[in-house]
Amino acid sequence: MKKNSGKEKRFKRNENHIISKRIVDEAKRTGSAIALEDLTGIRRRQRVRKSQRSRFSGWAFHQLRQFIIYKAKLAGVPVFLVPPAYTSQRCHRCGHIEKANRKTQSEFVCCSCGHGDHADKNAALNIAELGCSQSAHGRVVGFIRQ
Repeated sequence: MKKNSGKEKRFKRNENHIISKRIVDEAKRTGSAIALEDLTGIRRRQRVRKSQRSRFSGWAFHQLRQFIIYKAKLAGVPVFLVPPAYTSQRCHRCGHIEKANRKTQSEFVCCSCGHGDHADKNAALNIAELGCSQSAHGRVVGFIRQ
């Protein structure tokens, strides 16, 4: 069991190195900054079904974030950590925030303007918008549900 655990840990670490290198290389190539959700403490805040706990706890997102930050620093690429609140529920087109906008795990359809998109793409655009706002204002900003 321990042998598999070490092998899996090395695999995840290697994958995180590959992914972080690609992200930083693309940002450097395009002259862009990188915006990441600040998921600090997410394991304490989120409740997960028993059947999903092992997969969720095995997610090495903190390690990936650390790899991106150190590689971006070496490459001179700015990194912004943005608050995750409502990034998956907010329509990037009209700004409407509602839990019902997420039809399924992968489908986003705005209840206000009808805009439809892949949920991850919509959230990524919201994260990018927060990152741009943060870089322009020099402070952490976030979305507020009204």
